[in-house]
Amino acid sequence: MTSTFVRGAAALLIAGAAVLVPTAAHAATDTVTRSGPAAVAQETLRFTGSAYENSPKEAKREAERQARHSALLNGFLDEQCVLLFAESYRLAPGYYGANAAISCTR
Repeated sequence: MTSTFVRGAAALLIAGAAVLVPTAAHAATDTVTRSGPAAVAQETLRFTGSAYENSPKEAKREAERQARHSALLNGFLDEQCVLLFAESYRLAPGYYGANAAISCTR
């Protein structure tokens, strides 16, 4: 009987502590954001593009344009995106390929 009572009391203490932990975490977060609006979850997605053109510069520009177009189709504004990388490679004389990636956050 005593062991059942001790187990019940221990379970009650653990449950009480579990209830208080999220409250303490929320209170700590709340003090940080009091000066501004409440924190909102942000969505970040990455988009890629690829292209083939007659110069490395044009290939990179077109690959970035494709990545930004994909972001636009997914509801991101151009101002919400940053270029992660744009690279080009030579396929043949006068023919280049390129890849580009952007990251968008809203």
